[in-house]
Amino acid sequence: MTLPKKGLRNITVERRKYAYSVTGTDGGLSLSIIPRSRQDNLLTAAFDYHSVPKNSKVLPNRISITSHLEGLTITGYVVRQVILYALATGWDPQLKGGLMRLGRLDDKIDLRLPHCDTNEDSD
Repeated sequence: MTLPKKGLRNITVERRKYAYSVTGTDGGLSLSIIPRSRQDNLLTAAFDYHSVPKNSKVLPNRISITSHLEGLTITGYVVRQVILYALATGWDPQLKGGLMRLGRLDDKIDLRLPHCDTNEDSD
């Protein structure tokens, strides 16, 4: 259950070192995290792309094409939120051979999506 060493990014959360990788699939983004001290303990989470339609056009053959603005980028901020969420729900990074699948976390953590302004004034 370890991750390939190539392409891993590092992050430290609450004085513990982790490595993570992000992959894109047809269904969204997949995040995999391992503690550096216990690399056989895997934490996974998934996210929707959250892309926003930019413009559309219909071709002469009636096929519609839509381009999208990039939505979610998995940043260190998001990874830190996932680790803290997992710890709060009982994940033990020191557990040998552990596996925790958190599933979709889009509505459970702050993703800081660029097209969502959560500070809008309401009248």
